[in-house]
Amino acid sequence: MHVRFETPHQYVFIHENVKHLLLVWSKDSKKQLFIAEDEEDALVLRYPGEVYTETVLEQVEPVFFLDLEGGVEAVLGATFYHQGRLIGMYYDKKNPSGPPYFFEIEKGSPEEIPDEEYQEVVKTFAEEFPEYVAEKPEA
Repeated sequence: MHVRFETPHQYVFIHENVKHLLLVWSKDSKKQLFIAEDEEDALVLRYPGEVYTETVLEQVEPVFFLDLEGGVEAVLGATFYHQGRLIGMYYDKKNPSGPPYFFEIEKGSPEEIPDEEYQEVVKTFAEEFPEYVAEKPEA
């Protein structure tokens, strides 16, 4: 079974180790958030309630979409912790299977990760989410 939404704006992302589906209804400027659970060959959506939705959206909305150099529109794919710091993994909205981008999320704002730490962040992501990494990251 395939489900299609009337909106072209649906995003699956992981936050606090929970997979979510965010639907953005541009017509009504409304957002809906669901917890997405994998069950066999299906993605089961569960509405988590208003308080949960408001809490998660408050945490991720300010950093969900980024405009990067070169005209890249990046979308939050996952959050995870590296050495006690919150990191966001982003993907190119137009090329989701392309290389990911990583930023530290500090005080609700994405910050660049120093070059000398970047590979360690990539390695942590690969360890946390091996199902999303096609090959081992290069050292």
